[in-house]
Amino acid sequence: MEKEKRSYLKLATFFWVCIIIPVSLFVLLMFSAANSWFGFEPLPVVDDLVNLKSNLATEVYTADGEVLGKYFYQNRVNVDYDAISPFMIEALVSTEDERYYNHSGIDLEGLARAIFYLGKKGGASTITQQLAKMLFSGVPKSALGRLGQKVQEWIISAQLERLYTKDEIVAMYLNRYDFVNNAVGIKSAAQVYFGIVPDRLKIEESAMLVGMLKNSSLFNPLRRPDTVKHRRNVVLGQMLKNEKISQQEFDSLRLLPLTISYSKVDYKDGIAPYFREVLRAELKNIFNEKDQDGLPVLRKPNGEAYDLYSDGLKIYTTLNYKMQEYAEYAVKEHLSYQLQDDFFRGLAKKKNNPFSSDLSSSEVERIMNAAIKRSERFLIMSGMQCANCGRRGKILTEGIVDGELMTVCNAEDCEHQTKRYGEEEIMKSFDVPVSMKVFSWRGDIDTMLSPRDSIRYYKSFLQAGLMSMEPQTGYIRTWVGGIDYDNFAYDHVRQGKRQVGSTFKPFIYATAIEAGFSPCYEVPNVPYIFKKGTFGLLKDWAPENSDGEYGYNVTLRYGLATSMNTITSWVMKQFGPEAAVKMAQDLGITSDLPPVPSLALGVSDVSVYEMVGAFGTFANKGVYTKPQFLARIENKEGEIIVEYIPESREVLSEENAYVMLKLMEGVTSYNYNNDLKKNTPGTGIRLRFSKSEERPYAGIPYPVAGKTGTTQNNSDGWFIGITPDLVTGVWVGAEDRSVRFDYTSLGQGANTALPMWGYFMNKVYADSTLQVSKGDFEKPETHISIELDCKKYGTPTDFGTGSRGGVDWAQ
Repeated sequence: MEKEKRSYLKLATFFWVCIIIPVSLFVLLMFSAANSWFGFEPLPVVDDLVNLKSNLATEVYTADGEVLGKYFYQNRVNVDYDAISPFMIEALVSTEDERYYNHSGIDLEGLARAIFYLGKKGGASTITQQLAKMLFSGVPKSALGRLGQKVQEWIISAQLERLYTKDEIVAMYLNRYDFVNNAVGIKSAAQVYFGIVPDRLKIEESAMLVGMLKNSSLFNPLRRPDTVKHRRNVVLGQMLKNEKISQQEFDSLRLLPLTISYSKVDYKDGIAPYFREVLRAELKNIFNEKDQDGLPVLRKPNGEAYDLYSDGLKIYTTLNYKMQEYAEYAVKEHLSYQLQDDFFRGLAKKKNNPFSSDLSSSEVERIMNAAIKRSERFLIMSGMQCANCGRRGKILTEGIVDGELMTVCNAEDCEHQTKRYGEEEIMKSFDVPVSMKVFSWRGDIDTMLSPRDSIRYYKSFLQAGLMSMEPQTGYIRTWVGGIDYDNFAYDHVRQGKRQVGSTFKPFIYATAIEAGFSPCYEVPNVPYIFKKGTFGLLKDWAPENSDGEYGYNVTLRYGLATSMNTITSWVMKQFGPEAAVKMAQDLGITSDLPPVPSLALGVSDVSVYEMVGAFGTFANKGVYTKPQFLARIENKEGEIIVEYIPESREVLSEENAYVMLKLMEGVTSYNYNNDLKKNTPGTGIRLRFSKSEERPYAGIPYPVAGKTGTTQNNSDGWFIGITPDLVTGVWVGAEDRSVRFDYTSLGQGANTALPMWGYFMNKVYADSTLQVSKGDFEKPETHISIELDCKKYGTPTDFGTGSRGGVDWAQ
């Protein structure tokens, strides 16, 4: 009896120890994991599983459907299952989860094998479990914590299998996986490593990406190509084993190299970098805008503001991808082909290279010190900018580390520390040569240079801004804000403003055309004096022509075409600076315009953005349409959040706008002078010359109205050209106005800016897919009452609408 009792106790003990207690502990573990007991991380609620959150990159599109760039915390854009190559799916299932389509999230057979062999013959983690694992933010520090997380993964896996189809789970898993090198998700990975979309992935490419799933940091194709190739072949072996490929395919595929076509993901890289930065700032302002109740004007259904970097928005812009490529080509081609070399040769002769010889040593020192204190090196060393993330402002604080004064970045994603220096020590460091890489049009140069000398070097480069706009809609088609974003990040389309010179003159002439003057109206070419005391002048002022020639009559058309200061001054004198300011403002100029006589010569600083918008009015039948680069914004589901409608207003009559176009066509053609009995070319005539080695940008035979501009001392060169459906403005100049050409023959807008317009438009005209008009400007349907053909008249006639008109020499 005693023996039987002992046997019973042993059996009961065995039962409790080996079955009841483990099962109870397992049940307790399950409940603890499910209910977040004993410090377990809370499980995602069902709603979170239905709407899995992830940092989705915002994509920017051009008007012709090309991806212009992305804004992101993680470079991730989700794709549907159908948009993924079937080879990718087959490689994934063959390698990661052979029984994927036969279990409900937990592979019991694999689990038993893993327990029995202690993981030596493979793990038991299914694709669903791996997706579930991605939902946890941290890694448990203890074995018990990891066991609890494993249980939580089982629970989540079961929920995922109940909520989603197998195909959806595969797509979610591949969309969330980080393939390193800023390639988060299968779409980014296909683009970054192979330059293609996911549905075009080949077998060997799919196998490489699936191989990375084991550990993308270890199997990084950029760092360990041989290791990755071996891992890829393991995946190919799994596909062979699961009969997804044949032995013959395996034998040939395993010998192939990785054939990576790596595309670095950097917000500064790619097309239209200046525009993308302007757009980023504009979008941040849009999403930060609040209504009267303090709520975001554009908000998600839950009332939260949209996050530009994580909500997967789609931004549709008005830019045209091909035109943008042509515009960037035009800027680079002209500057690198000849203009910058001409500029360097001229600067080399100056004692204060690159600054004008007119500047004193103290003035040069002041300019250089100001540039030094704006430099990234100075800002970092002085503690005003984080050396790691580039942030500035209150997020940076002082701290003492190991007895040294440090700048501490308090951003959660940075927390970088940099030694802080005093200003005297910093300024000394700018005179010590260091190894650096500097920009050149023929490729970056490795050199030894002091930071101070590198600033001088960079100041010797000509900068440029180019913008094109469709005048009927205001849609901006191109935006080139500078010559190289990495080295010169300042935008010269909208942010930068420079003196516009003679490109302002059409606004002055428009006041005369509005008053009924004909382009054929004749004015004596003599200096016109603005008397002391008028218009606030402290002394007499009489603008002179650049060529110093006077003494004959010219038409208004001739005066504008040849950019004669005397004729513009005469028009200004008739109507006054206030009328000129009002006309310019009506045409869309928002920069400060002082009502002074010198405005006739374009002394005010205005942006390319404003000037192109204003000139667009002439091509749009007198209707000003505000330049616009945003078309619409969609959320990640493709629903339109906001759509942008062009803003417009009538400024000129259709007839007067057409007259202005005809007047400005004189700039790019020959103009007959009755007094001189000869044709004189407009300042933009070189566009009409035949193409040659000297002028590869020329040879444009189609109707073009426009205006060149050159400012005092050749600091700025402009050209704005108008065609029936495209207005393009170009500015060229150095960062500092004291860095300039010595000779107008080189520094004038016809030599610096106009060729870029020619390069650009030649490309545009040659591309038939763009369908840019080569025809003439559309005439008003009504009769034109103003005479446009100045050759019809040999002598002055009475002033009046439709007449050639004239001014008595006595005036």
